[in-house]
Amino acid sequence: MNIFIDVETLPSLLPDARELARQGVRPPGTLKKPESIAAWWETEGPAAIEEAYRRQALDAATGELGALGFCNDDTEPVSLVRASNESEAHFLRYALGEVLALVNTGNRTGPDGHVWPDEPFFIAHNAPFDLGFLLRRCWVHGLRPPFRLPGPSAREGKDYGDTMTAWAGYRGTIGLDRLCRALGIPSPKAGGVDGSQVFDLWTAGNHEAIRAYNVADVEAVRACWWRLNWMEVVA
Repeated sequence: MNIFIDVETLPSLLPDARELARQGVRPPGTLKKPESIAAWWETEGPAAIEEAYRRQALDAATGELGALGFCNDDTEPVSLVRASNESEAHFLRYALGEVLALVNTGNRTGPDGHVWPDEPFFIAHNAPFDLGFLLRRCWVHGLRPPFRLPGPSAREGKDYGDTMTAWAGYRGTIGLDRLCRALGIPSPKAGGVDGSQVFDLWTAGNHEAIRAYNVADVEAVRACWWRLNWMEVVA
């Protein structure tokens, strides 16, 4: 069964996360005088620290899962957004369980009553990031996924599908917004929200905006995959 997914990620919510980000920030090497360095920390340091902190969302070693959107070829996309007071481990367990429930709709029962479970074939845009983030965060929490998630050595086309690679090739890249515009498919970015805003929306409790953006991403991935594989695209 094809399962189209998209993740939305957050920087670490641990109490010392910003301090760890600060430790990796350095003033420009061109600044030599102590007073110049001190002035940089005062005027530009806070923004540099905040930027370094937010970049944690792009690294599964430090970032956390904030939302998971998914669907198959026939269902309407849904998005599960992590509650503000919910642990990541609890959210992961719940979200992957919901994906499993969708996968299980494809199970087949033989004449002897034996159930033949369906296997998910995950498809995403820049799939190594989305699938790798999910798997690595499961490793962090010691959670065994209820189905196989492709690992770092998985092969595109055999173990998972990737709309970015399908268009750009193994060494190429293209953003989902640009790919949608090239194919004449509604872009999930058209609503004015992009991934850089997810943390602010989540912090503000605007989970509905995240959900809408996450659903739009999943819809776009599915539409692009159908087009790139000569399948019917439903408007």
